[in-house]
Amino acid sequence: MADQKISAMPAAATPLTGAELVPLVQSGGNVSSTIALFGAYTRNTLFNYGAFQDLGLDQTAAANTVVQLRIDTTDFTQGVTRVGNRISLTNAGVYSIIISLQLSNDDTANPDDLTLWPVINGTAAVGSASTIGVPVRKGALDGHIILTVQYTFQFAAAGYFEFDWFSIAGHVSVLTYPASVATPIHPASAAVILSVIQVG
Repeated sequence: MADQKISAMPAAATPLTGAELVPLVQSGGNVSSTIALFGAYTRNTLFNYGAFQDLGLDQTAAANTVVQLRIDTTDFTQGVTRVGNRISLTNAGVYSIIISLQLSNDDTANPDDLTLWPVINGTAAVGSASTIGVPVRKGALDGHIILTVQYTFQFAAAGYFEFDWFSIAGHVSVLTYPASVATPIHPASAAVILSVIQVG
């Protein structure tokens, strides 16, 4: 009843169904909303995420030449979108960004260094570069290693980011290893795996 104190009301049956009504003030007027709509608002505003990969042909670059990292596959998203290699964030917040690169070096004589960094809203993030040495090729096998980096950045609504990279000698590739066709059977190894999770 409208004139009943909250302390005098009976307890709600649990579990809640989501259809329960809650009074609100919206644009200066009294309205009601369901509990389910509270959950939708919270998920859409505070629980955004995206998962992406690159499964295309090898990514290569000439020595000491900066190129943009290719990301060609969207796995699933909520409030985080990919257009080409650019990842855009619909809602403002703090986001954890985890990226993993599968790297290969075809030089038999020297290891090669790869450097990766995020470009936030068109500007390289200060202090964000990561450099890794990729081992030399031995026999019939290219040297290979995985680079994984985690970043935490704050974005305004409609913020975006991309990644740039280069290698010193130009022998490093960012590449996908295909799925096996013989025992032991295993899935492909994506060249790039990228996770974006809103944490605040």
